[in-house]
Amino acid sequence: MNDAVHFTARLPLAWRAQGDQSAFEAARFLDVLTALEHGGEDAPDARDAKIDLQLLWLARLLTPSLPPETDVRIGIEHAVWMQPEPLSAGQPGWLSFSPSTVLPFLLCLPAQVVACDAAAGRHRIGVRWTIAEGMLREAFERMVFRRHREQIRRERAGQP
Repeated sequence: MNDAVHFTARLPLAWRAQGDQSAFEAARFLDVLTALEHGGEDAPDARDAKIDLQLLWLARLLTPSLPPETDVRIGIEHAVWMQPEPLSAGQPGWLSFSPSTVLPFLLCLPAQVVACDAAAGRHRIGVRWTIAEGMLREAFERMVFRRHREQIRRERAGQP
């Protein structure tokens, strides 16, 4: 589970037995997140600023509370994190996480547990993404590539 393209972060994260998002909704969220976080250098016009603010308010209404933050490594094919409860290898489910503080909304992606190793009273969970829809897979991969490049850029600049 050592994806070459990955990023590490401390994110609100939870494992769920059931997903509550369509692939279309998740892909569109990732597209909007990209536009909000990486818009042009120019200040948005008043109309765009109003839409951005409405999106933020809607995200807060739809996600009134986020799960606890967890250190996680997210790659193109896998994700790895530590949690108190074990999961069973082969178990399908959904990994929900909020990839941004700009738009606090839980992205919910299908995955399958491939490893659960006990370590220091906790469990190191490894999952393999099972994203079948092409549009969602592409949007997710773009996000991972972008975060991967940003992390390398910060590390080279000596920033956390």
